[in-house]
Amino acid sequence: MCLAAISMVACKEKNTPSGGGGQGGGSDYVAKINVKDKSLSDWDALDQAKVAKFEVPSNPLWDGVHMIKVYADEVYINWILVFDPAKYAKHRDVDVMHIFLNVDNSEETGGYFDLFQDACADIMFEGPLFGEPNVAINYAPSAYEWTGDVNGEGWDSWALKASVKAESQFVNDSVLEARVMIENIPLPKNMKFAKEGFGFGATLTQNFQPDAVGFLPQGNTPDGELIGRSNMLFVPFDK
Repeated sequence: MCLAAISMVACKEKNTPSGGGGQGGGSDYVAKINVKDKSLSDWDALDQAKVAKFEVPSNPLWDGVHMIKVYADEVYINWILVFDPAKYAKHRDVDVMHIFLNVDNSEETGGYFDLFQDACADIMFEGPLFGEPNVAINYAPSAYEWTGDVNGEGWDSWALKASVKAESQFVNDSVLEARVMIENIPLPKNMKFAKEGFGFGATLTQNFQPDAVGFLPQGNTPDGELIGRSNMLFVPFDK
């Protein structure tokens, strides 16, 4: 899908956050992205060299998510998911979005080889996108910290850490836009975001059924294997 085709005119959003996660921010800060305007024109206006993007490969295991875009400045991490609405047509009260962050941009911490080749996710968000009855709700996930072996695997190695205040909006039936303030992310002890950027991954899950799941980054699935892994998407800070 061409995102520009659904863009509309958007105004800048004024914010006065104190910043966090070592990223700064201040009283004169103006957010470049407004997640509540149901428009992607603000994304079109960004320096595209600072926008990380990944599209689904030609032979994925799960193809529910077609593309992700991520943009981060000193205050917010913003992301777009473009997905197949037919994959999420029923039972939306159990739709869940997971976000994975390699906070320190290091392969010497974190894990989750279940999905990612580099297996270095430090933090995971998990939260629903819909309430009952099939009404979209604001994304307000729980945050989990990786506690298993470095570059390891296993769902049970994610330990609940805290709830996170975030924002989300369905731009249309196939595009979700969301963001989280960096200072609201509960980081592992003695860890901070790398100055250059971080790793990012995302999944959409419906009732945890494989045929209704999409995740990116994802590699092509080799013959005879269950999953095609890719490294997490590197997102540079625009500061």
